[in-house]
Amino acid sequence: MCAITHDPDYEDFCYQRLNDPYPFFARLRKEDPVHWCEPMHMWLVTRYDDVRAALRDKEKRLSTSRRPMYTDPLLPENRARAAPMIDHICRWLLNVDPPDHTRMRKLVSLVFTPRMLNDLKPRIEAIVEGLLDDICAAGETDLIHSFTLPLPAAVICEMLGVPDDRRELYCECVKGMLSFSSGGGPAINDHIDEAQACLDRLIALFDELIAERRTNPQADLITAMTEAEADGDRLSREELFALCVFIFIAGHETTSSLLASGMLAFLQNPEQFEKFKADPDGLVDSAVEEFLRHDPPVTRGARVALQDFELRGKQIREGQTITHLIGAANRDPEVFDNPDTVDITRQPNNHVGFGFGMHFCLGAHLARIEGSVAFRAIARRLPNLLLADNDLPFKRALGLRSLEKLRVHVNA
Repeated sequence: MCAITHDPDYEDFCYQRLNDPYPFFARLRKEDPVHWCEPMHMWLVTRYDDVRAALRDKEKRLSTSRRPMYTDPLLPENRARAAPMIDHICRWLLNVDPPDHTRMRKLVSLVFTPRMLNDLKPRIEAIVEGLLDDICAAGETDLIHSFTLPLPAAVICEMLGVPDDRRELYCECVKGMLSFSSGGGPAINDHIDEAQACLDRLIALFDELIAERRTNPQADLITAMTEAEADGDRLSREELFALCVFIFIAGHETTSSLLASGMLAFLQNPEQFEKFKADPDGLVDSAVEEFLRHDPPVTRGARVALQDFELRGKQIREGQTITHLIGAANRDPEVFDNPDTVDITRQPNNHVGFGFGMHFCLGAHLARIEGSVAFRAIARRLPNLLLADNDLPFKRALGLRSLEKLRVHVNA
């Protein structure tokens, strides 16, 4: 048995109890960079070159379907109950292979354009300023609940066209799905019923909204996706449901995590915050990229082997799941100098925080805009922030790395 399996962090990682995975990632990367994890029924790959090559998949030997990643750890009696949930998740754009991925991405790209995202910037700025107005009036706040969660939620709901009176339901149901969709290993057996109930409510919500848009089009993304057509093709009803859920999951929790990890990096590295405050316009782009590298919101790129092949002396078998650990790759010392150090001036910074290849994050441009607007506004309006609590728990989700709370003194 590999020595790494005796590490106390190993079991905590497998059961999603590990708060700080980076020392464990470093051991894996050094001692067993292509590791078969029996409790999770998957390979764990940790070196940058291997992760980047897999995400690009030039040899076409990997599938993005995550079905085995969910089905393999399920107890036999749970597989039928989880099947509708897994079917839905496998329609998310991230988990679809060509030619369906090519077709769906082409249709979504007709409406999810850089121009449309840039047009959102004034509204993003207004939302940020409104949230900061409330924060400035407080002596102490939890930035997660007062800023990093409500900002991307408001942006995505407005972009999609979710009415005000249904936004809380939308957010809560998507959150309820994450315990399953972002999980991995044995722990997902505990979240099937909650996640399925949330999915049922989401489908009912979007069934109604899509029907409304077909008879009463609006200037929103739901309408645009229902009307998108290329080469005589349109998105199916099931694909529209999947996109409406996936766009929120891909752009809400992930952007919230980016904002939270960035602010935590500033607060734990005050010399970096001082440097940023001296030149926010000049440093904001490189700061956002460094936060995406140092503590990326999306922690894995899961693939399924389409054929047998060898990787660093390990025999990968057809049908096995390979989880490429983005957080480990982004701190590979073979690629990044002083990888555990936050350096907002780091150049070059070829991280894989947004993935790589044909599945590169569709919402990367929007996340960068939100990060740029938010960090500059915070530097201007909250220059004296200090951590109020060193208890920094992270949510128990293998696929997303998100702080549960970040309490700060506003005018220390």
